[in-house]
Amino acid sequence: MFNQPSLHLPKIAVLTCILTTLSAKGFAQSQTFQGKLIDSVSQDAIHGATIRNSHLSKLVSSDQAGNFSIQAQIGDTLRIGFMGYLPKSFIISNQGPLQISLSPNQQSLNEVVVTALGIKKEKQAIGYSVQEIKGKDLVKAREPNAISSLAGRVSGLTITPSTNLFGDPGITLRGRSNILIVVDGMPINTDSWNLSPDDIESYSVLKGANAAALYGNRGQNGAIVITTKRAKTEGKGFQVEFNSSTQLQTGYNAIPKIQTEYGPGSNFQYAFKDGRGGGINDNDYNIWGPRFEGQLIPQYNSPIDPKTGALVPLPWEARGKDNLKKFLQNGLLSTNNIAISSKTERGDIRLSASQMFQRGTTPNTKLGGTNINLTGGINAGSKLRIDASINYNKQYSPNYPNIAYGPNSPIYILTLWGGADYDINDLRNYWQPGKENVQQYNREYTIYDNPWMTAYENLRTYDKDDIYGYVSANYKWNSHLSFNARTSASTWNRNRTIKIPISANLYNYNIGGSRVGGYQETYDTFWENNTEVSLKYQNRISEDIGFTGSVFGNLRTVSAKSLFARTDRGLTVPGVYDLSNSVMPTVSTNDRALRQVGSTYGFVDLDYKNMLFLNLTGRFDKSSTMPIKNNTYFYPSASLSAVISQMVSLPKVISSLKVRGAYANVASDFVNETAQYDIYKLLPAYTNYGRWANSMTGVTYTDVLPNPDLVAERVKTAEIGLETRLFNNRLGVDLAVFRNLEGPRIIELATSVTSGVKARQTNGLTLLRKGIELSIDATAIQRERFSWNVLVNASTNHAWLHDIDGHQTRSGDVRIGERWDSFYVNDFQRDEKGNLIVGTNGLPAYNPYVSKIGYSDNKFTASISNSFRYRDFNFSFLVDGRFGGLIKNVQDAKQWGSGTHPESANSYRLKDWENRDSKDYKGSVMTEGLKIVKGQLSTDQDGKIISDTREFAPNDIPVLWQNWATNYYQSGPISAKDRTFVKLREIVFSYNLPTSLLKNSRFLRSASVSLVGRNLLYFTGKGTKNMDLDQFTAASSDYQTPSVKSFGLNINATF
Repeated sequence: MFNQPSLHLPKIAVLTCILTTLSAKGFAQSQTFQGKLIDSVSQDAIHGATIRNSHLSKLVSSDQAGNFSIQAQIGDTLRIGFMGYLPKSFIISNQGPLQISLSPNQQSLNEVVVTALGIKKEKQAIGYSVQEIKGKDLVKAREPNAISSLAGRVSGLTITPSTNLFGDPGITLRGRSNILIVVDGMPINTDSWNLSPDDIESYSVLKGANAAALYGNRGQNGAIVITTKRAKTEGKGFQVEFNSSTQLQTGYNAIPKIQTEYGPGSNFQYAFKDGRGGGINDNDYNIWGPRFEGQLIPQYNSPIDPKTGALVPLPWEARGKDNLKKFLQNGLLSTNNIAISSKTERGDIRLSASQMFQRGTTPNTKLGGTNINLTGGINAGSKLRIDASINYNKQYSPNYPNIAYGPNSPIYILTLWGGADYDINDLRNYWQPGKENVQQYNREYTIYDNPWMTAYENLRTYDKDDIYGYVSANYKWNSHLSFNARTSASTWNRNRTIKIPISANLYNYNIGGSRVGGYQETYDTFWENNTEVSLKYQNRISEDIGFTGSVFGNLRTVSAKSLFARTDRGLTVPGVYDLSNSVMPTVSTNDRALRQVGSTYGFVDLDYKNMLFLNLTGRFDKSSTMPIKNNTYFYPSASLSAVISQMVSLPKVISSLKVRGAYANVASDFVNETAQYDIYKLLPAYTNYGRWANSMTGVTYTDVLPNPDLVAERVKTAEIGLETRLFNNRLGVDLAVFRNLEGPRIIELATSVTSGVKARQTNGLTLLRKGIELSIDATAIQRERFSWNVLVNASTNHAWLHDIDGHQTRSGDVRIGERWDSFYVNDFQRDEKGNLIVGTNGLPAYNPYVSKIGYSDNKFTASISNSFRYRDFNFSFLVDGRFGGLIKNVQDAKQWGSGTHPESANSYRLKDWENRDSKDYKGSVMTEGLKIVKGQLSTDQDGKIISDTREFAPNDIPVLWQNWATNYYQSGPISAKDRTFVKLREIVFSYNLPTSLLKNSRFLRSASVSLVGRNLLYFTGKGTKNMDLDQFTAASSDYQTPSVKSFGLNINATF
C-alpha cells in the first residue's frame, strides 16, 4: 500500500508542467505590434478599418496610410473589419511588422448610394432610410413610364401605374404624395414622361423629410433621386450601346363584364322610336328591360315600313355579348435606344437618343416620345472641372382616350349603360348616310354616344416639348477645399386640343350648347431656374475624427403661363376644327404665375473612427407666396449612424451591424406651381370667369377669406433603424420605424354664408403618422455556375387626426384621435341580433348617421423578387401585392344601378319577368329581417339614440328585384370591398452571349436577348375582379381601361 501513490507521479508531473506553462503565459507582458492594412486587389492602404484583439479586448483603427499599432501577444487573434471588405481573422505568429490584406466584398462595395443634392455616401454613414435601384434592372420588361417600373421594388414606396394610355403613375412614399423627382441634381417640375429609362444609371429613394431635408419644402415628403449615365470606359475609343424592346399588350387581368339576359329599358318595358324619348324608355335608359327571348320589338336598326312609316319590329336577341372586348384592340409598346460615349483623361461625353411608341388598347389612340440626352464633362486643368447636361423630350399624341365617367368614355358606354341588344361592330359606320359630320348613327340620341365616333372623331391631341439641363463648375483649391457653381433650368411648353363633333354629347365639356360641336385649345408654358453656389471643406480634424461641411446659396425662380380658348355655341361648318369657326365669339382666358424662393442651407458630416457618423443640416427659405411677416422659415435635420460591428466583438454569424436615428423639421408653403390660382391663393385675387350664360365676359372675386397670419406647413419626422448583414454577408436586413407629425396644414374651413365668403384660410389640420418598413436581401445560393438571390420588401403606415383648428372635434366624419382613413358609410339599420330592418316599402332602412365599417388604407404592402443565374442564362420574377383595407367599387355599384351587373340576372329577376303581366304580383321577400310596424328612430350625428319608438315584426313585404338591387347593392356597406390583390409584376428570361464567343470580336463587347412579361397574373377577391386595384390608393375607385398582360422581346448589345 505504501508504494501505490508512486504510480501517479508521472501524471502529477505532466499536470504541473501544463499549469506552469499556462500560468507563465497568463502573466506574460503584452507588447506593441505594428502593422499595415492593404487592399488585396489594388494594394492600396485601407484607412479607418477596425482591428480588435479578441484576447485582450483591445480595439484600434488604421490611419490614412493603413498603419496601426495594437497591444497583443504572439498567438493572439486579431479580428479586422471594414465596410466594403470581407471580415478577416489574423493570428500573430512573429515579432515583425504585420502585413494584412483584406479582400473586397463585391456586394458591400455597391453600398455607396446617392443622397440629397447628389452626394454619394457609403451606406454605413447614413442615418436615415435610403433604398437604391439600378437602372439596368428596369429596361428589359418595361413600362411606358420610367417611374411606373419602380412598382413593388422599394419598401414604403407605392407606385400605381395607370392602365390608361398616357396616364400618369401615382407616387406615394410613406403614405404621402407630392414626391420630388430630381434628375442629376435638378428638381423636375413636370410629368415623368420626359425620363428615358435607358439613360438612368440609378434611382435612389430618399424616404421622408429626414433624407430630403436639403431639398427644401419640395423634399418634405421624400424624393426620388435619379442619376443618369455617363461615359465609363476610359481609353478604349467610343462605346456604343443599343437597347430595343417590343411588347404586345393582350389578354385582360381585370375587365368589367355585363349580364346578357336582359336588354335596355325599365321594369321590362322598352320600344325604340327615335332614341329621344318618343318610344318606351328609349332614351337615357337603364338595362332593366325585357328578357331576350326572340320576341319582336322595335329597335334602333329596325327598317321603316314604307306603307305605314313605322319601325318594323325585330327579334329581341343578345347580339353583343362581348362588346367591350370587340371594341378594344391589342396594345403595343416599342422602345429603341442608342447611346455613344467616350472617356479620356481630359473628359467624357455621352450622347443618347431614345424613341418610344405606344398603341393604346382603345381604338385610334397612340402615344409617341422622343428623347435626346447629351452629357459631358472636361477637366480644365488639375483643379477645375466643368460638367454640363441637356435633355430634350418630345411627347405627342394625335389622340389619347377619355376614360372618365360620361358618354365620351367607352367604359361608361359599354359596361354601365350599354346592353347586349346590339353588336358594337354594327355601329362601325358611325355617321348616318347623307349626314356625315352632322349626325351620328347610334342606338340612343339623348345621352349616349357611338363609341366608334368618339374614338375617331372626338379627338384629344397632345404635344409637348420639354427641355432641362445644367452647367456646373467645380474648382478644387486643394485636397480639402472646393468651390462649386451651378445653374440649371427646366422649361416646357404644351399644347392640347379637343375636337368635339356635331351630335356628340358634351357631358364633360362646356362649349356653350348641346350637340352643336366645338373646339378648344390650351397652351401652357413653364420655366424654372435654380442658380446655386457652394463651398465644401473636407478634412480629418484628428486621426480619429473626420469632418465634411458645405454651405449653399440658391435662388429659385418659377414662371408659369396658360392660355385657353374655345368656340362658343357650336361650329359654323361641321368638321372644321378652328377657333375662327365658332358660331359666337370665342371664349378665352389666360393666367400667369410668378414665384421666387431664396435659400441658404448647409450640412456638416462628422465621423469618429469610421464607426460613428453624425449628420446635421439646416436651411432657410424665403418664399414669395407666403404672407410677408411669415415668409421666412428655418428647418433643421439631424441623423446619427453607429456601426456596432466595428465597436464591439459580435458573434461570427454577424458580418456587420449598424443602428441609426434621424430627426427633421421641414416647412412648406405647399403651392402647386402649375395651378395658377394656387400660387396666389394666399392673397385676395380675381379669377377670370370666362363667358356668362348671357355671353357677357367678366371676372369674379375670391370667395375664400385670406389669412395674413398663415405660417408654413411643417412635417416633424423622427426615424430609427437597424441594418445588419449575416452569414458572411449572405443575408441582409434593413428595418426602419418612423413617426411624422404633419401640419398644421393650410386648409379652407367653411364659414357662414352671412359672412360674404364660403370659407376662410387657416393653419388648421394636423395628422400623426406612424410606419414600419422592412427589406431583406439574401444570397440563397452562390456557386461559380449557379446563383440565387432574393429580395423581400414590406411596409405599413397609418395616419391619425391629431388636431384641428379652433373648437372643432372632427374633419368631415373623422374625429380627433381616429384613423384618418376611417371608412364611414350610411349603414343599414339592424336590431340587437344583427337582423336587417326594412321600411314600409320593403327596402332596407338606413341609419340617419354615418358608421365606421373599417379603414381604406392597406394594412401592409409586400413584394418578393427572385433572380437566378445558371452559366449565361438568367431568370427573374417579381411578385407584389397590397393587403387589407376597403375601397368603394364605383364600377360595381354603378352596374348594379344600371342593371348590367352579371349577378343582377338571377332567379328573382326571372321570377319578376315571368309575372310581369300579373296585376297581383308584387315581387319577392328579399330578406328574413324585420319590418317596422310603427314608430321611429331618432339619433344625434354621432349615432347616439335620442329616442326609439319602433316596433317590429318579421318581414313579409315583397319587393321587385329591380327596386331591391338598385337600393341595396349600390349602398355604402355593400359597395365597400376588400382591396387586397397580388400581382405577378414582372418576369424576365435572358441569355447573355458568353465571353468565349465575344473575345475574338473586334466590335461586339456584350450582347443579350430576353423574353419578358409584365402583369401576367392578377389575384384579387370576388368583389373586385372587374377592376385592377393596382390603380388606386384613394378610398374610392374610378373608371379605367381594362388592365392587360404584356409579352415581349428585349435585345441589348454593346459595341
